[in-house]
This record gives sequence, C-alpha cells and structure tokens, in this order.
Amino acid sequence: MRSLLSVSAYILLLVVLISSGARALSLPFSNSSSSSNGHYGPAHGAVATEVKECSQIGVEIMKEGGNAVDAIIASTLCIGVVAAYHSGIGGGGFMIVRFNQPDGAHAYEMIDFRETMPALGNETMYNDSPDPTASTVGGLSVGVPGELRGWETLHQRHGKLPWKRLFEPAIGVARDGFVVNVDLAGQLNAEVYPFLLSDPLWAEVYAPNGTLLEEGDTCYRKRYAETLQKLADNGADAFYTGDIADNIVDAAAARGGIISQEDLEGYEVVIRTPNNITYRNSRIFSTVAPSSGSVVLSVLKIFEGYPGNVTDTDPEVNVTLHRLIQATKFGYGQRTNYGDPAFTTNVTELEKFYLEESTVEQIRALISDNTTHTAAFYDPSNYTILTDHGTSHVATMDSDGMAVSLTTTVNLIWGSQVMTEDGIILNDEMDDFSSPGQTNSFGFPASPINFISPGKRPQSSISSSIAEDLSTGQLLMATGAAGGSRIITATLQNLHYHLDLGLDAKEAVAHGRYHEQLGVSTLTEDARPDIGVPGINNGTVGFLKSIGYNITPTFDIGSVGHIIVRREDCEFDAANDPRRPAGGVGVF
Repeated sequence: MRSLLSVSAYILLLVVLISSGARALSLPFSNSSSSSNGHYGPAHGAVATEVKECSQIGVEIMKEGGNAVDAIIASTLCIGVVAAYHSGIGGGGFMIVRFNQPDGAHAYEMIDFRETMPALGNETMYNDSPDPTASTVGGLSVGVPGELRGWETLHQRHGKLPWKRLFEPAIGVARDGFVVNVDLAGQLNAEVYPFLLSDPLWAEVYAPNGTLLEEGDTCYRKRYAETLQKLADNGADAFYTGDIADNIVDAAAARGGIISQEDLEGYEVVIRTPNNITYRNSRIFSTVAPSSGSVVLSVLKIFEGYPGNVTDTDPEVNVTLHRLIQATKFGYGQRTNYGDPAFTTNVTELEKFYLEESTVEQIRALISDNTTHTAAFYDPSNYTILTDHGTSHVATMDSDGMAVSLTTTVNLIWGSQVMTEDGIILNDEMDDFSSPGQTNSFGFPASPINFISPGKRPQSSISSSIAEDLSTGQLLMATGAAGGSRIITATLQNLHYHLDLGLDAKEAVAHGRYHEQLGVSTLTEDARPDIGVPGINNGTVGFLKSIGYNITPTFDIGSVGHIIVRREDCEFDAANDPRRPAGGVGVF
C-alpha cells in the first residue's frame, strides 16, 4: 500500500510542478470541476485550499525555496482572484503561525488582521439607518481592510522569497484569465445578485458579453491584476495611502460609507499569543479573541474527560456524540464574552479561566448522558450568539516544521457588493457587530461586548488551529474551516476525528458533522455518497431525538475545512473538503 501511495505522490508531483519559464500565470488552469480531495506526499511541503490551482501555486513557491509562509501568501492571493466572492485584499482575518526560533525551537504566534470599524462609526448607526440592509450591502457595511497589512507583517517576520515574487502567480491568473470552476459558477448563477449584471464594474468581470459567465468560461480580472502589480512593486503602503486608498474611500462614500483615508492610514495588525491546551497525547494551539479558537479548545478540554476513540460502529457512538455536542453548547455559551480585548476587560483572563482543569471539571459535571437543556442552561448571560458568515481557509506546512493555518474573508458572499475602480471587492464585515435592541429567536438581547465602537474589531468564529505531539513537539496537523459560525464545530470535529479516531486527513475532513450553537435545533449532516461524505448515523440521530434534541437533518452543513497532517514517517497527508468540489491540495 505504501508503494502505491508513493507512486500517487510522484504522479501528483508531476502534475503540480510548473516550468520556471511561466513566471506570471505560473500554471494552466484546468477545466475539471472536481478533483481528489486527499494526497500523500514526501516530506517537503503541503498546501490545502479551496481552489486546487491555488494550492499548486503554493507548492511551486516552496519548490523555489520558499517556506510555508511564502506559500500561504501566494496561494491566498490566488484565492482572492478566483474565489473573490468570499475573500480578497478588501477583507481581513486571522492566522496562527508555527515558526522556528534561532535556537531551533518552535514557537507560535497569532496575527490578527481583522477589519476594524471606521472612526465615524457608533453603536446605533444601523438602528438609525432607514435601510434594513445597511450592515450587509453598501458603503456603510465596509470595515477598514486588514488583509495587506496582515501579509506584510507575516512576510516581514517569517518570509524568505521576495515580496514581489509572491504576487506574480496571482497577477498572471487575474490578467491572463482563469477557467470558471463549479464553485464560482454556483455563486454567479445563484439568481440573487442582480448587481453582477447591472453594475458596470462587476459586469466587466463576470458578464463581459452581457450574460453571466458559466462553468468552463474564462474570467479575466484585469483591473485587479494592475492593482496587484502596484502592490507587488510598492508594498502594502500603496493600498493604505495614495490612489488605491482614495478609490476605496470614494467607492464606499458613493454607497453611503464612512471609511476615510485616516482610517486606512491608521490600520494596524495585532500580534497576539495563541492559547493552547494539552489534549490526550497532543498539544493544540488556536487563535484567541476576538476570534473563537478558545471556544474550540474549551470544547475539546471538556470532551477530554470521556473516551474519544469511539468509532461509528461502536455501541458507545451515540452517547459519545451527545457528550461532544453538550461540550459544544457550553463552548458557545462562553463565546459571547470574547470581544475585542482592546475594548473588553479581562477577556484574556476569562479565556484562560475556561481552560483551567478545575473549571473544565465543573462544566463536565453538568453534562448528563440522558438529557439536553435549553440555551439558558449553557449561557447564563442569555446574550445572543452571533451568526457570522462566509470565509476561506488555507493551510500550509513545510519540511522545517513551519506551519500556517489561516482564515480570511470579505464576510457575506460578494462582501458589501461594492467594487472599487481598482477591482477590489470591499468587505461587509461590520455586519459582524451587534447592535442594541437586537434579539435572537429566543428573545435574548445582543451582547454589549460586541457593540460597535470606532477602531474596534468585531467578534469572529474563526478558529484556525495547529497541533503538535505532546512528548516530542513534532508537528501533527494544521486545520481550520470556512463557513461563518459553523467554523467552530467544523474545526473541532476535524481535530477530534484525526487525533481521537486516527482518521487520515481525507477521512477526517469528509466525516459527517453536526452543528450546534444554542440555536433552535441541532443540525446533523445527511450522507452524500456522491462526494464521499458518510453523514451522521441514523441510529445516532434517533438516539439524540429520544433524549430531547430538536434535530434538523441537512445535506448542507455549511462549513468547509482543510487538514494537513504530518505523519510519523514525516510524509505529508493533505486534504481539502469534498463539500467544495473545486478545492484541492498540493504536496511535494
């Protein structure tokens, strides 16, 4: 079997290697609408993204001597070209980085490049607006983008190849065109985005002949290519000052926005210390507030008190999933407290409190094996659990033990639906804030911790994570997910299925999932054998119903994850989520 895997790895190598002469486009885009979502490969490097061609770009960067950081910048810039409906330089996000210190030891840091509220924002700005879509569509929904400052910070701290080189593949893809894949075609033809045809800037890209592009057509983003070239030549400052910044301000203002040149010039990345836990035989690191990695860690720490290596055919599988869901409910109950640390007191201390063994034991003692409870039992504050939106996750690893797990977003599909003259799609991240007077389906009010304030970062479900062996410190896996508020449950299940059950990357990311965020019902994923998703066992679903769960089965669990595993033989095992058919991985 090993020899077959090695042959497959070398075949993949032949597919992903690109001639050094094709410097701009870097590789031809395939017209295929699907690809294998898992690959083994030798111990050089691995990349997993939602667009297989972008994964291959990351591999090529590492082949040239770049590291995991260089690869993730180049790959994610490509994602911003091809999958612009939910990521790009008009957005922001979070990443966790495992890097090498001068003494050879590994260390971790989190880079927070989340968007911020413009200086003219206030907590009732959306309540006062006559437009009910003001927080999701148009200029008032636009936050100060952090993406370019995030890349700049990452590259300055850990990159190897020149900044300009990392932009070349994405510039070529945007300028020379790419084939519309099945995922992009689905967003273009969703019949809910009329601006794609009516707005000249959007139509120039996605309906150049008067009709929307379809799968297999070639898409060109020439304005965006010129913008990326300026940023490659002049650095991130060219985004936050000068003509590009002026065009951002003008485009937002034309649609009622309040972002200013001063907001852009003043944007700053924040370097944070990730939280970590011991979990069975591993140590897991994840992002901190205002993201939700600490929620993932808390859930796993609670669940650690139960047997975890329970397979789908084990008689204990029913109660095991119930326990994991109960732990998840308590985790989501904590999440309302995790606002921007610059505006919320004692957030860091509270995150650590919920990870202390004594706290974990007290929470675990509240879990009964034969019942579930209403939302107030898990969240005594009775504040609304924020439902946020779409994202893109990317993971990379290299042979030196460096790894990056990153999630980036423009929030809702197509962000604010505002495009600048430079082809930049602006985020609508300000919808992730809460406003006074909001309530959820239970009548619970919005949490003041997430109310709007100038310069503040809104809460996020992003929970990018990296695990290492507890005894040796060897890198084990990097994972994360896209999918708004379902990122948390997807990420923790990726970790559980690999670390507890020993599933390989492909099996773990494809495993049937649940989602629970103290809502009206618990979602359980139905089987989708056409794409290799087994779903949650019907017997388990029946058991959950019998002890009081309100279950909603679904074929669309709404989250997409990626996993890269470094195996004991030091080969890489990488997998993208089969729920996004255009995705793919690259290993070499």
